[in-house]
Amino acid sequence: MSVSLQTSDQENKKIFWQQLNKFIMDNNIIGTAAGVSIALITKDVIQSLVSDIIFPAIIFILIKLNIKDLTKILPRTYKFDFKNFMKEFISWIFIVILTFVFVKVAFEKILGIDQKNHQNKKSTL
Repeated sequence: MSVSLQTSDQENKKIFWQQLNKFIMDNNIIGTAAGVSIALITKDVIQSLVSDIIFPAIIFILIKLNIKDLTKILPRTYKFDFKNFMKEFISWIFIVILTFVFVKVAFEKILGIDQKNHQNKKSTL
């Protein structure tokens, strides 16, 4: 009796993993997870570019133009923060690489999902 229960548990686990693999592939979970991760870090890089490089450059140019009406409302100090921008940019590079490695290791090696084979199966249907 215990042998049949073990076999049933093994079959249930196998069915679960097959259903999980099908869910991940059919709903493009891999692409969505990678896209969201990269989009979030890209947002931070763009915000850093604007606030640390572009905006101080615009303030610098406007102050040098010495437009009377604008110089009253512009801040007198501006700070180029290349260090923060480079930190964000290097973080972006690492996140892209780690996302790629995560997709390769987690989905292809651990779960046994092969993206190319799945796409070939869909194209033949």
